[in-house]
Amino acid sequence: MKNITAPEVRADIRNYVETNIIPCYDSYDKAHSRSHILTVINQSMELFRKLSAKGEHGPDGLPLSPDMVYVIAAYHDLGVCEGREMHHIVSGRMLAEDTALCKWFSPGQISIMKEAVEDHRSSGKSWPRSIYGRIVSEADKTIDFDTVFSRAILYARAHFPELSDEGIFTKSYGHLREKYGDGGYLRLQFGDSPNTVRLAGLREKLRDPEYMRREYSLFEVHPLHPFVPEGARVLMLGSFPPPHARWSMEFFYPNFQNDMWRIMGLLFYGDPSYFVVSGQKRFDFDKVVDFCRREGIALYDAAYMVKRLRGNASDSFLKIIEPTDIQALLRNMPSCTAVVSTGGKSAEQIASILDVQVPPVGGYVPFEVPSQSGKSVDAVDCAGTRTVRFYRMPSSSRAYPLPLEKKAAAYSVVLCRK
Repeated sequence: MKNITAPEVRADIRNYVETNIIPCYDSYDKAHSRSHILTVINQSMELFRKLSAKGEHGPDGLPLSPDMVYVIAAYHDLGVCEGREMHHIVSGRMLAEDTALCKWFSPGQISIMKEAVEDHRSSGKSWPRSIYGRIVSEADKTIDFDTVFSRAILYARAHFPELSDEGIFTKSYGHLREKYGDGGYLRLQFGDSPNTVRLAGLREKLRDPEYMRREYSLFEVHPLHPFVPEGARVLMLGSFPPPHARWSMEFFYPNFQNDMWRIMGLLFYGDPSYFVVSGQKRFDFDKVVDFCRREGIALYDAAYMVKRLRGNASDSFLKIIEPTDIQALLRNMPSCTAVVSTGGKSAEQIASILDVQVPPVGGYVPFEVPSQSGKSVDAVDCAGTRTVRFYRMPSSSRAYPLPLEKKAAAYSVVLCRK
């Protein structure tokens, strides 16, 4: 989890924002998540320092206020709770209506901050009305190839489900050229911004359609929906499915060379071949699904979208682009008491998502899950949370150097707890 670097900001303002505002972003999408907000705050403060060193002033004629820069950055996406299209306007309104800010800021300062929040969108047709709006607008820009391309792909998939794969590529590539390409509508606020170099690099890539097509082919969205049987007590999370050519069934852990279903067969039935179709190199889909329903085992992976850097099933060459919202899954699984990672990469990713330490193989760490969805995780008090254990299990891959019997014994610790 990122830390805020803003020593210039009053401690009481930071405490208020970190307690009451930033947690609201925990229920928002990745593009407007807590991580994004902390990034924008830090980048806004970096710009504040650079501009202050040059002697820049605000529209009120006073030196730039670090407190105002901080609050603007913290509130700029708050209005996403009412939809993305007008979130900049709603965010400005929410800032202006927050009476707690009156303790620290004059009506004139609040008006400036409201306008700055309203002006932060890169798609806006008008130039920000003050330097404060220019700061947050610049800090809000994400000019990273994988990030902007993957977001364009996900947006096209979500809003144009009728499009073919070629259509998704055309739509997402077209959007990137329209926004970031030569003559695109994205405008940088400061000529010496670090974004200047990043934008030049991105534009060079956008000029090469064949390069873009090759890169597009490396992104993969998870092909399966989460499998969550009624009353599920355990959520098992791997990293990401292997390429479809390696599947032996349309379900989780489909690679016949992966030992997950042999581990389950040995653990529950004393037979590692229990789920193998006799005489064939595939697992029995119906047997596996019935078993998971009966035992209350939910299945998904720690990543929703990846970039496969090589065409194999190795986790070493997977770049996780969009992590799974594990907390959202668990809020809809009231009987679940354990999350299980089934490999090293998934363990690291889960720990990052949950903001906990990676447990040792065979061990666990506890974490809290809100019992209900809310605008903020802080909106649920202690009585509205439950403790879940995050277990790290040995990988079911045959590349992991542990005999099948010992892997089954490790999994028994969590799967046989009733």
